[in-house]
Amino acid sequence: MSPSDLTATLYFAAAVRAGADSSLTRLLPLDRLKEPLSPHENFSQRILFSLQALGAIQPELSLANAEDWLTAKDWTEIGLQTLAWRICWSLRDCRDRSAMANALLSSIEPSEDALEVLFRVWEDLALAEVVQYASWSLAKSGYNPRWAQTGVASFRKALNTFSITQVMHLVQLAIRSVASTHHRGGILASRLGGVFADAVGSFSRRAVCEKWILRATPRPTELPISTLAAMFAQEVTRLDDDYLMRTPSTAALLDAMTRAQSVH
Repeated sequence: MSPSDLTATLYFAAAVRAGADSSLTRLLPLDRLKEPLSPHENFSQRILFSLQALGAIQPELSLANAEDWLTAKDWTEIGLQTLAWRICWSLRDCRDRSAMANALLSSIEPSEDALEVLFRVWEDLALAEVVQYASWSLAKSGYNPRWAQTGVASFRKALNTFSITQVMHLVQLAIRSVASTHHRGGILASRLGGVFADAVGSFSRRAVCEKWILRATPRPTELPISTLAAMFAQEVTRLDDDYLMRTPSTAALLDAMTRAQSVH
């Protein structure tokens, strides 16, 4: 199986589990899912666009919907998160493909190629987890949740050294720095997003240079684990708690998958 095939299989299985209706003919809109498809809305949209490009799903758009879209009074609520998707395969084919995908994903051998693919998925998931947490934490502290996007480069670099929960702690330190800067005054509120991003990078570099022992910030109950993350951590890689607690790496994946094979 090629790297793209493995990633696509994981995305398809997660999308069906998270959003397929009982008839297995359509995927519900992202804003109607009981649990999120992925840690971040943009990541979920990326998954759906990937599956559309592969011909697995198509957006439910037709002339019958045109009047609703053209004259909608509540257009502020309309977006990609409100769009349903039609599964392009027959019911039997979809069931067979879904069962095959789940069986395949639960029995992946930790080859060098597979580990590299899973590592890239873990990197993407980790970044999405941190961005979502930063957005939530900023909003809870009374700041603009969109500032989380300004910290993406710093988050990505920090995740080369630290775990998801440790970078969440860096986020908390950065928000305190923003609050202190805001309290002192002398800087425009519109520039505080840059202060947040710079603080994340600064604390990350200090933690490395000064050999800090970073504590882990637990995942808030308000942010439930997504379907894709749960499948990846509990079924595909058997990372379990290490998904959040260890720095993403092929070594950590190999440890978890080898341990699971030895148990079984």
